[in-house]
Amino acid sequence: MTFPNDFHRHPKILRLPVDVRWAFVEMNGEARLADNDGVFSAEDAEFMWPREVLDALVGSHPTRPLVQRRDSGEYVIRDYGEHQQTRAERESRAARSRENGSKGGRPRKNPGETQQKPSGFPNKPSGNPPEPGRNQSQSQSPESELETDQVRKSSHVPERASDGLTDSDFEGMVRGLGIDPGRLASHIAEKTGRTATPREAFAVATTILGRGGANVAKPQAYVLGSITKSPVEVQQQLDAGRPTVTARERMCDQHPHYPMPCDKCAAIAAEGDTP
Repeated sequence: MTFPNDFHRHPKILRLPVDVRWAFVEMNGEARLADNDGVFSAEDAEFMWPREVLDALVGSHPTRPLVQRRDSGEYVIRDYGEHQQTRAERESRAARSRENGSKGGRPRKNPGETQQKPSGFPNKPSGNPPEPGRNQSQSQSPESELETDQVRKSSHVPERASDGLTDSDFEGMVRGLGIDPGRLASHIAEKTGRTATPREAFAVATTILGRGGANVAKPQAYVLGSITKSPVEVQQQLDAGRPTVTARERMCDQHPHYPMPCDKCAAIAAEGDTP
């Protein structure tokens, strides 16, 4: 839930007793937990807060009170959607995140811009592989190029992914699904024995939510429960998306849940391969 920085200075708040002010904060929190967009039945509201406190909130302003009481008896936080995120907004954002996840990630903001070419490469249209420059070794074999590319892709926590999205971007996209990224990562590690990157955790979440359709009311509970029920499927999804180089697996015994060596071990291996 969110409140303006000057919330405590508002005349409607200042004129209320402290216990009534705190009850209003509690109501916003309970509304988010219950996902009810600020609408409480009379039975629920009067069970959680004293009737005199509710009356004070309803009487906080003659025409624009903090809380309204409908003829049906329901208590409604006035203008809830202007200050707090509604259920419809969360469902819409989760649907967009699932759609983006099925396409491989969030679209880039400036897809028309060409990336800066590394020095030594002539400018080429996008999509064509760069030709070797004068400073680039001509003797590098296709096998060594593939191996170098696999090591680059295997970095466990890359600073920036090849599509321009960082770990922070993927953690934000996981939050957009209504899931705590830290809890998701720790749950994957606990149930599957795999340490997932934010990108991999996002892929796991979108895959599971995609099977649940658009009517998943509690995304976090649904995803965590699915991982608990089918940890092997999650293991297989993670392993299928990771490159494997059998000759180098022994280099990273300290990382048993990740089949490729970390950057440090890859560098050590590369030094050992140099004649």
